[in-house]
Amino acid sequence: MARYKVQNTYIKAGFIADAEDKIEEAIQPLLDEGTTNGWTLHSFQATAAAKGTNLVFIWHLPD
Repeated sequence: MARYKVQNTYIKAGFIADAEDKIEEAIQPLLDEGTTNGWTLHSFQATAAAKGTNLVFIWHLPD
């Protein structure tokens, strides 16, 4: 049976506004953490929040 982990991170609106080059800096550490743990990225979704952006990662865990 497949196992998954949900990882949610919040980024303040001011951090993203007019700073597209910093998006990579926010996401890369999370991707590095997951792959270091042996997880495979299943899906990724960015959703609007009241004062920022939610980043939701769905990781497929190793058997």
